[in-house]
Amino acid sequence: MGRRFSLLVVVVVSASLLACSGSGTSRPASIAPPAISAQLMHEIFFGSQNNAPATIEVRVLNRANVPINIRRVELDSPGMAQYTILRNVRYFNEVVPPGETKAVGIVVTAVTQVSRPTEPLQIRAIVEFEAGGTRWRELLMERY
Repeated sequence: MGRRFSLLVVVVVSASLLACSGSGTSRPASIAPPAISAQLMHEIFFGSQNNAPATIEVRVLNRANVPINIRRVELDSPGMAQYTILRNVRYFNEVVPPGETKAVGIVVTAVTQVSRPTEPLQIRAIVEFEAGGTRWRELLMERY
């Protein structure tokens, strides 16, 4: 019984935190969802260190009929075993006109405990947008 109760508490607390962490708004129905991609711009070289810089480029294609603003990008790499990207948040005020693509680069720190990691990189990007006074977030998961 104690184990089930503990699991229930974890689920309830996690759901509450997710509900509180969101902006509470969703993308307006009149705005088409943007196409988002994230790409590692170079091979991560750890050398003899356990950490290394990595540049990730996040590209946004505005498929809406109105300009959208990129306001915030959060990057990390959940679920990786050999190495990981430390969570990094950057704030922007980049306008993406209708039908155009905008790229923003973010330098993150990769850390490892393995001398030569071979695991494919998994990137999670949470991108916050604004258009017409409404903010919303889009989630991207990509694996390389």
